[in-house]
Parts: sequence; C-alpha cells; structure tokens
Amino acid sequence: MPRIVTSAVLDAPADEVWELLRDFSAIGSWHPHLPEAKIEGGDPGDRVGAVRVFPAAGEHRERLIALDDVDRSTRYAFEDTAGLPVRDYVSGLRVTPASPTTSLVEWTADFDCDATDEPQVISQVRDGIFLPGLAALKERFA
Repeated sequence: MPRIVTSAVLDAPADEVWELLRDFSAIGSWHPHLPEAKIEGGDPGDRVGAVRVFPAAGEHRERLIALDDVDRSTRYAFEDTAGLPVRDYVSGLRVTPASPTTSLVEWTADFDCDATDEPQVISQVRDGIFLPGLAALKERFA
C-alpha cells in the first residue's frame, strides 16, 4: 500500500495553525487548488462522521474519520475516487509544535492502487494537492 508523507514548518504556534486545520469544511479557504467545500446535512465540520462535498469538483465527497484536539490531527477518507485510480484512500493532517512560535504540519495519504498507477497517483496527490496546500499555509502564516 503506497504512502505519501509531506511536511512544512510554519511561522505560527501549533495551536493557531490547528484552529484553522481542525475545521474540516475550511480547506477551500486556504488551499489554492481546492474549491469551497460544504458539510453535508448541515452537520458541524468538526464532528467525526461529517462529510464534506466539493460541488465545484464533481461532488467529490470525503468523510472525517478522526479528529483529535490533543494530538492536533485529523484523518479523512474518500467516499469516491476523486477521479484517481485509487481504492481505500485515507489521508490526514497533523500539527505539532516545532518551537514555541513555529509548528510542523504533516500531511499524509495511504491508499491502494494498481502498481502501474502508483507513480501517477503519488505525483498527482503530492505535487498537485499536498505541496501547494503546504506552501499556501506557509504563506498564510508567514
């Protein structure tokens, strides 16, 4: 099962970064390549089981499967494939203090796919989603 791990150090305390990232519906407000997301059914965006839907991205759906305020981490799973040749896609964000005034954000993904699709999927997720998102967070908290 392939695993993607990316990270960035931000010039902001971990609690400040976590305040933004713990809101499951907010990703479109800080990520440059992702559209606005809506939480299905009006549920809060910080409740395990919440489903965020990207109407401008073909109704792609992701379910929040874990949210831990102590660990400052979230995990979410694709409800569909998001147009990628993947199965069992699970991703997560984690914020840890790097110093009193900086934080480390780690963004990971685990998924299954055919071996021939693995390089393409890794590139699309890492280079098209994770790295631009982390760069945007670095800029936001600069």
